[in-house]
Amino acid sequence: MSKKSPELIPLLGYLRIHRVIRSVLDSCQADTAHACWYFSMAGAAILRQHYRREDHPLAGTMCLMTDVEDSKVMCFATIEDGEAHSSPSAFHAMVACDGYLIDFMSPIFPETAKSSHHAFTPPAKSFQRKFDTMNPSPMELEQAGDFFFDPNPVLTDNLVRKVLESRFLSDVIKGCCDWYRRPPKTIPPTITVGDEKGQMTTVKLKDVSVVGSW
Repeated sequence: MSKKSPELIPLLGYLRIHRVIRSVLDSCQADTAHACWYFSMAGAAILRQHYRREDHPLAGTMCLMTDVEDSKVMCFATIEDGEAHSSPSAFHAMVACDGYLIDFMSPIFPETAKSSHHAFTPPAKSFQRKFDTMNPSPMELEQAGDFFFDPNPVLTDNLVRKVLESRFLSDVIKGCCDWYRRPPKTIPPTITVGDEKGQMTTVKLKDVSVVGSW
C-alpha cells in the first residue's frame, strides 16, 4: 500500500521551481518532456541556493504505478527477466534531499507519456516522497503511487560531468536559479536568456496545475 509523505518543500515553492525550469528548457528548444536530468540538476541548484538544503541529483531506474487498472506503470528503465536496469537511453532522475526523493518533472508526466506513445495518460501530480516509502522491487507495485527507484552512480557521475563541461548547460541552470524567488516573494513574470548562439530572448513564466501528489 502506498504511503504518502508530508511535503519537504511547500507545494507553492515546488510548483514554482517546476515552472521556472520548464519555462527555461522550453525556451532552449529542449526535449522538455524527457529532460529529467536538467529538471534535477536545476532543481537541486535552486534548493541549495534558495532553501540552503544539502541535496544531490540522482539518475537511475524509476518505476511508478499511476493506476492499478491494467497495471499502468511509468517505467524509466529496461526490464529483463523481472529486473529493471538503467542506462544512458533508459533512466529517470530525481533529487535526493533530507531523506526525500523529489521529482520536479512529474507535473508534466502526461506529456512524457504522450511523447513516448504510452497507451495511457497519467495524471499531473507532484512528487515528494520519503525514501522509506519506496517499494523494494519494481515487481511489487500494487497501489497508485507505489514507486521504485534504484540510483546508478556511474550514470549519475557521467551526466553531472556532461553539464559541468558545457558552458551553455551550466548557464541554463544558473538562469533558473537567478529567476527563482522563494514564496512569498514575487517572482518576475519574464527573464532574458541567451541561446547557444548567444542570441537573447525573453522567456515568459509558464503556468502549471496538478491534481494531487503521488
